[in-house]
Amino acid sequence: MSDETREEGTPTSNRGVCEDDPSKSFEADHTAPRPGLGARGDVIRTRPTVGYDPHVVTSVDLAAYLGLSQSTVSRVMRGDPAVAERTTKRVLAAARELGYVPNSAARSLVTRRARAIGVVVADLTSPFYPTVVDAIQHRLSERGYRMALIRDPDVPEGVDSVDVLDPATVDGMIFVSARRKSRTVRRVLERNTPVVLLSRDDPTLSLEVVLSDDEGAGELVIEHLTALGHRDIAILSVPRDRTNGAAREDGARHALQRRGIALPDHYIRRATMTHEHGVDMATSLLSMDHPPSAIYCVTDELAFASLDAAARLGVSVPAELSVIGFDDSPQARWAMINLTTIHQPIEDMAAEAVQLLLARLDDNTPEQPGKRVFPVSLQIRGTTGPAPLRSASTG
Repeated sequence: MSDETREEGTPTSNRGVCEDDPSKSFEADHTAPRPGLGARGDVIRTRPTVGYDPHVVTSVDLAAYLGLSQSTVSRVMRGDPAVAERTTKRVLAAARELGYVPNSAARSLVTRRARAIGVVVADLTSPFYPTVVDAIQHRLSERGYRMALIRDPDVPEGVDSVDVLDPATVDGMIFVSARRKSRTVRRVLERNTPVVLLSRDDPTLSLEVVLSDDEGAGELVIEHLTALGHRDIAILSVPRDRTNGAAREDGARHALQRRGIALPDHYIRRATMTHEHGVDMATSLLSMDHPPSAIYCVTDELAFASLDAAARLGVSVPAELSVIGFDDSPQARWAMINLTTIHQPIEDMAAEAVQLLLARLDDNTPEQPGKRVFPVSLQIRGTTGPAPLRSASTG
């Protein structure tokens, strides 16, 4: 009979190894019922063979109290979904009653896993990163893993921002921030730490990669803008070593070429991760003698900067300027912003990244890593409109 279907109070084996301290073992006495539990109450008194502190409740104590195996208690504490719901509720209720707290450090000695995943991001002030981090953390928690958040800002070449990480600290890493030929990613791989890239790509490495259709988004954007009569279309992008931004820029460029619409070099600006630099780049576009009538921004953050620049210059959106972003961040849906933007399915992408990484930890991955590309959609809101007459008549 399995532990999950065992009748309450059914005694288990009288020997166990404590996951909280693998050096401890226990013998259980099933002969004396605990007062108040009646005829079925053969809940167990445990006798430690070494160094037992009667004030510290261990998983073996908890298992003995419930008449379950220690492995079942451990599976419940790891959040194993295969354990029956009734058993899970019993274990958690008894843990609260007895004051049991799982010792993840001791458990790591037994499993040789930290049950923690490192997640590397560039900038938590960007609206994109908190959204994706929350999605990753939710999925990891469902699988019984903790998240170690690491900020990897734009740093000079040669500086390794994850040198502080001991390889034993995390079982694997998800990079949401990685530039092409990233030295940081290579250092992690040299430690034999499994890696998955999310919303980033590095063709120079053989890795599992989860992406949205960054290049395909350009066709959706240009189709929408040209249908509104726009021909003077600028692109506010990021440095080319950020592969997702480069793919979004290239997708729009190719869509314009297919329609025979020119994209002058001076209609392309690349900004860093700061809002103010985005404002400066958008301001330079809008201050031209012949400014664009529409700006495609490869992130929502850059779109917000463009809207800010337009407001400072007195340019009306969408009457004089249309703005499109990419991410569909929560702020994009605020009524005061109401941003037309590309939606990428962050929840699904995060779930896939977690699944791929944990499968790699279990040696259950294909021989050749590949790319998972998720479709995107255009969310049309209030920042795009018909081109002003001067733009519709040119090009």
